[in-house]
Amino acid sequence: MKNLFYLIVAATLFVACSQAPKFTISGNIEGLPDGTVYLKQRVGGEATTLDSAKSVGGKFELKGAVEVPDLCILVLGERKQVPVLVENKVIQVAGKSDDLRNVTITGSASQDEMKALDAKGVIINTKMKEIYGKYNEAKQKNDAALQATLEKQLDSLDNAQIAMQKDFVTGNPNSFIAPVILQQIQYGMEADEIQGYLKKFSPEVMKSKSAKALADRVTILQSVAVGKTAPDFTMNDSIGTPVKLSDVYAKHQYTLVDFWASWCGPCRGENPNVVAVWKDYNAKGFHVLGVSYDTDKAKWLKAVASDKLTWSQVSDLKGWSNATAKIYGINSIPANLLLDKTGKIIGKNLRAEKLRERIAELLK
Repeated sequence: MKNLFYLIVAATLFVACSQAPKFTISGNIEGLPDGTVYLKQRVGGEATTLDSAKSVGGKFELKGAVEVPDLCILVLGERKQVPVLVENKVIQVAGKSDDLRNVTITGSASQDEMKALDAKGVIINTKMKEIYGKYNEAKQKNDAALQATLEKQLDSLDNAQIAMQKDFVTGNPNSFIAPVILQQIQYGMEADEIQGYLKKFSPEVMKSKSAKALADRVTILQSVAVGKTAPDFTMNDSIGTPVKLSDVYAKHQYTLVDFWASWCGPCRGENPNVVAVWKDYNAKGFHVLGVSYDTDKAKWLKAVASDKLTWSQVSDLKGWSNATAKIYGINSIPANLLLDKTGKIIGKNLRAEKLRERIAELLK
């Protein structure tokens, strides 16, 4: 009798396990070369493979399970990726290898929700593409006045797009795409603003990798908020000499830690402003430490010389994997921190006249 009891328990457990929620992604991508496809998810800055499968004749099948609906990436080959909102359902992905922007994804309610939101932005996106075309024409003709006008129009449309997305995030705290959208628009947001959105999310939504990543970002940003002591780091300058941040700010009244790169247009556009402030206030105690997110040393040094950046410059030449990116939460440049002589952060992302006004106030 006891053996029968154990058999019944074992059978029950087997059925329960076999009925656990799972996803199946069936793909049919016309023109896709035979090979291996991967389903990946970014966790803590690293891409984790959830499953892989052989693709033959453009057809493949991936299986697995997710705790809650979340954003994953379907990797079909080099530079061939498709974002998919995966949930424990049967999901179909169909399209053409040379037109992955227009693949059809069905079976995921979260994907349908994202598609509906994207549809609301079609008018704005169409208008932006039109203005981008005019902007490129004006750039080729060196028409600075028209470029400036078009830039203002693009900024206005971009702000309208972001406002629409923020409204969605705020109004849909139970939606699993809300943290996905927030990740897309959180560039430049400080900890308090991101935390304000997260507090409204339901407990289930907070289980998603997207929401957890945002929570981790809040923790990092809180550690480098105004009033905190800047985390110390050591990085080599252009000739390989180690430069320690704490040694730099201890020697000056105020130090601007300037995160930039030679390939960053807005950074290069801001450099003349920093140069001007440096010339006017360096002798009075203002210093700059440039941290480059370059990967090419020659291009980095060429930009330093071209923009006449005469202050300290360091880089580990790892691009966005720069050692400071994680500890300071840098995910967009230009970015900067203003430190006092003790390393205390007294300002963030001060640009153009705001930088000059702040330094003038401190060193008057």
